[in-house]
Amino acid sequence: MKKIVLSIAAVMAATAFAPEASAVPVFARQTGMACSACHFQSFPALTGFGKSFKTSGYTMMGAQEKIEGEHGLSIPATLNMGVYMQARYQKTNGPRVGTVTDPVTGITTSTFNNNDGRIDLPDEFSLFFGGRASENIGALTEMAVGGPAAGVVGAKFPIMFDVGSVKLGVVPFTVDSLGPQYGFDLFATGATANGRVVENGVGYSANMYLGGNTAASGASIVVANETFHVSLTPWAQGHLVTNAGLAATKLSGTYVRAAYTPTVADWDLGVGIQNYSGDSLAGVDTIVSANKDEMTVIDFQGQGEVAAMPVGIYGSYGWADAPALGQTNSYNTGTNRRSHFGLLGDLGVIPNTLNVQFGFARAKTGAVLGNESDNSYTLGLRYKLAQNVKAGLAYTKFSGAASNVGGSRNAAGKGDSLLNLIFSVGY
Repeated sequence: MKKIVLSIAAVMAATAFAPEASAVPVFARQTGMACSACHFQSFPALTGFGKSFKTSGYTMMGAQEKIEGEHGLSIPATLNMGVYMQARYQKTNGPRVGTVTDPVTGITTSTFNNNDGRIDLPDEFSLFFGGRASENIGALTEMAVGGPAAGVVGAKFPIMFDVGSVKLGVVPFTVDSLGPQYGFDLFATGATANGRVVENGVGYSANMYLGGNTAASGASIVVANETFHVSLTPWAQGHLVTNAGLAATKLSGTYVRAAYTPTVADWDLGVGIQNYSGDSLAGVDTIVSANKDEMTVIDFQGQGEVAAMPVGIYGSYGWADAPALGQTNSYNTGTNRRSHFGLLGDLGVIPNTLNVQFGFARAKTGAVLGNESDNSYTLGLRYKLAQNVKAGLAYTKFSGAASNVGGSRNAAGKGDSLLNLIFSVGY
């Protein structure tokens, strides 16, 4: 049991600070449209057209020539590809606590020992392939170049059909760190780690804080249109390509996402719920037969204009109950309820060029002793040299018992502050 608890904790810690996997101009080439046609202010926030494009399974075409033939052949004449590169400087003020050895893999790594600062160049170097595979089938594949994660880190193949006024389909997927929500999601609330508008996503995203971005494989069954989307996803923890870490053997986890997305007075609004249940670790070994998934997140967002400046507001509240005696919960290793409420504002001071973000969070760790508070404030800046080239800063200051000496955050070597500076380009 201890082995499983520690393994889950290691996965949650790693995904909480996972690097961003951002948009690249793969789909801009296919549609012949600028990145801003699909994205509100910046990736990952989607415009109405961006939501329609994703809901269609990445199959919409623009001026790009197609190759068509019998039996449903309809593909772009050019294989659409993109490159994404990111450099990062990261610093915390946590104590030097040395290294930790993963009890499952035996791999020894540092435990957020970045208090002297760390430069990663590249922090991420990925190739993306995607777009239309037929009239109703699309694809998106990400391949990491170099490093321990080299190879296919994410792939999905949406199969979507028009049924009356809705899109109906299924999205098979596998991913190394973004959870079952990778199959289908349209929010920028941090519901997936690559769906966050500021680098330090744990400073405002309940899903990221509670550890929803695990390795995952499964298939999302989707019903969606302009005003709502619902997905039901049977899934298992683990990445099918590498089969590394906690790779489960049965699709025994259940993830449900439901969202209402109206437009009111030129504001694009959304409110939704994410629920995790079942046992995404079923089949790992006999020890985890008592495991369960139990987490719920309610999130909301609004995107519009105030005084001719674009504004995005993103918030979420989530909780994961403590497991019963003799059980484990994939999202809570403590004995008290873990919870997180966060809110972030993203203001375009110079529209499409300079943005400032401010967020705060109030959380409870669920720790065995005391259920420590883990609160934070986040300040972010984003400057776009071009639609596909940006520099960003995110600084988060934590407070509460978890950040005190001996608290769970300090004990993990994270300290009470986190700074990220990034520079990224996609082409």
